[in-house]
Amino acid sequence: MISSSNLAPQVIRFVDICAGLGGFHHGLARAGEILQGEGSRLAFRCVLASELDPELRRLYVSNFPDVEPAYRTHYPPDSAAQLAASIAERHPDLSDALSLYDAGGKLVRVHGDLNGLVDGEAGELRLDVDGTPIIPEHELLCAGFPCQPFSKSGSQRGFEDTRGTLFHLIALVIKHRQPDLVLLENVGNFERHDGGNTWQRVRSILDQLGYDVAATEHLASGTKGVGLLSPHHVGLPHHRERFFIIAQNRSSQRFPPLAGRYPFPKIHRHHPDSRRLKASREEDASRRLLEILAAEPTDPARDLQLARVSSDRLGAIEHWGKLLQQLREADSCYPNGARLWRDTMPSFPIWGYELDPWQWYPIDANPLALRDAPARLAAARQAILSAAASDLIRRTDGQVDLRDHPPHGARAFLSQPELSVEAAGEWVASWPGYAGRRSAWPQWKVRFIEQNREFALRLWSSLDPTWMRAWLDTLYTCFPAASHQKLEWNCKGAELDIKQHIIQFRPSGIRVQRLRHIPALVAMTTTQIPIVPIRTGSATTLRHLLPSEGFQLQGFPPEWKRPSSRENTFRALGNAVNAELIAQILLTWIGPEDSRLSVG
Repeated sequence: MISSSNLAPQVIRFVDICAGLGGFHHGLARAGEILQGEGSRLAFRCVLASELDPELRRLYVSNFPDVEPAYRTHYPPDSAAQLAASIAERHPDLSDALSLYDAGGKLVRVHGDLNGLVDGEAGELRLDVDGTPIIPEHELLCAGFPCQPFSKSGSQRGFEDTRGTLFHLIALVIKHRQPDLVLLENVGNFERHDGGNTWQRVRSILDQLGYDVAATEHLASGTKGVGLLSPHHVGLPHHRERFFIIAQNRSSQRFPPLAGRYPFPKIHRHHPDSRRLKASREEDASRRLLEILAAEPTDPARDLQLARVSSDRLGAIEHWGKLLQQLREADSCYPNGARLWRDTMPSFPIWGYELDPWQWYPIDANPLALRDAPARLAAARQAILSAAASDLIRRTDGQVDLRDHPPHGARAFLSQPELSVEAAGEWVASWPGYAGRRSAWPQWKVRFIEQNREFALRLWSSLDPTWMRAWLDTLYTCFPAASHQKLEWNCKGAELDIKQHIIQFRPSGIRVQRLRHIPALVAMTTTQIPIVPIRTGSATTLRHLLPSEGFQLQGFPPEWKRPSSRENTFRALGNAVNAELIAQILLTWIGPEDSRLSVG
């Protein structure tokens, strides 16, 4: 731990690289508030922020007005304009990187492209008009940098094999400015990126620069890893595992040595009472999420309008909801309150095409191999259909004969056990994309199809077969999108009511999760923004997550100033560093003992 009495000055200056929405900055401010509330004089002050996105550069100044005094000290308007012109003359592609003030001398944006501050080819920091490095001295460097493969040359070339990557520029800043502390964030799979080469080179370079290193390596990595960190570990209802790297300058006398210490919030994954602790944490998450969703939205009317669920998605949700309702009603008929369906819903993805035995195709090898042998294909289908019908008769004591419930409508051609050449071709054309995509089928695909077909026979033997036939015919004709015909029910043991859970439309299907943790927001697309239930009295409506709610999940205030469009807002949220995680990491790393978070 560190006390304010042996820190001079009490302010820790930091630079925020790949700043985005300012998760590092807001997290440090939050840590400072907690420390000051406990009587500490320790505080954090941003002396430089760098962000590539033009809109986020402007928003950074709006959300963090405290950067202006530091900027005016280090980059007065006149000298900043002179420097920007000088850099732009030699490097036209960096003309905007150092443009900070408007015509009236008001700070309107932070720094842009890091290449404007660091000369990667020369291996030096770029110099200001007075000959000093543009990047000022600081005690803490923060960066959420992207994954980029390095050269395969290995460790012999040191910095050289990281050239052309953002980490190369960050490492140069560390090399020349030697901050006491370095905090880096990346995606959860960073440790395994490029076969592990990327992480090993990052660790090696930090070590060569004179830093002790600790990271949230995977528990199963064989490196005695402590495991990834997620906002749900620190009380936010958001599941978003991330890789954090802490580096501490071995020559620094201002902080206790890092070696032998655990600098991250303790997640008691192996605690003797871990199940109870986890259950308590999940209850807290569910309660917190309901509070966020129940609050009066502060979002503009346009965001509320865009949060409505489209009719095709609502239709697919309603349709799968009807199947779950049938299973719920079936459970109500079991004696002694048994919940057979609720407790035995598949944990594997439910592939709708496989729920109708009339559509089944051979899976011992790629069925497309039989495409040019219609007679063999028809014979294989007839054998599969006959076997399924016999199995169903056995399961229902002769009450249900599958052959009495053939497809109708657009798929009525499948009602004949023996297909013509033309019908066989139409049947093959109706197969889902996964059916014949690879010549050699992986075992997991065979297993999934076998599991789905067993689940299908369970449905047919338990539900009214006439109802089942009508439900399937509607699924195939009214919801042709392949992703709408798949369901991932990640709520085993929970209420069989799709509208009581979190819904996410993904390429792999409609994913349903308990109303506890919002899944990780995705930066690359807005099509996967989660759908949440909004409860008003006894009524429940569905809508997409609002930007204000996304901000809270990422540890920001709901009224945080945001990009101009919903798409850009959620992209920024998907790329953002979680501010609450940053606060808790800093408190654990350098805060007093009683500030450190320990969770179940």
